[in-house]
Amino acid sequence: MQEDEDISWHRAQIARNRELIEELLAGNVEGSDIFPETEAEIDRLKAQTAQSELIVAAYEKEHLGD
Repeated sequence: MQEDEDISWHRAQIARNRELIEELLAGNVEGSDIFPETEAEIDRLKAQTAQSELIVAAYEKEHLGD
């Protein structure tokens, strides 16, 4: 069942990263420019989220597909 635990971890990471991205964007509503550090962190979180989404999608295709 290690694989299921790994997939659960990726699902949790997706949710956590999406929340962090929203928080970073919401914290920037007062100014029109995003600090380069903040933009870099948002990009990093988006990349991690995309990677986890691919892993979960591949798992679901293999285990829940036709």
